[in-house]
Amino acid sequence: MATQFITNEKGKKTAVIIPISEYEDLLHQHHIDLELTDEYKKMMDGMLDDEDKSKVTNVSFEHINNRFNSDLLKKF
Repeated sequence: MATQFITNEKGKKTAVIIPISEYEDLLHQHHIDLELTDEYKKMMDGMLDDEDKSKVTNVSFEHINNRFNSDLLKKF
């Protein structure tokens, strides 16, 4: 199976269909690229610590949409 693209009405590529074997290769490569370096571990520890100390504010998609671009939801 070859790679296929899904396009919108203007012909712009909006999605891709790839063979599962290619997807698995990409996923594996992504994990290799995210090796647990000391810097990455430190970043994750900091994020988890901030979450434990309630220093993190979770916001909804609607909040972000209203804050930055009120037309964003209409695209989905």
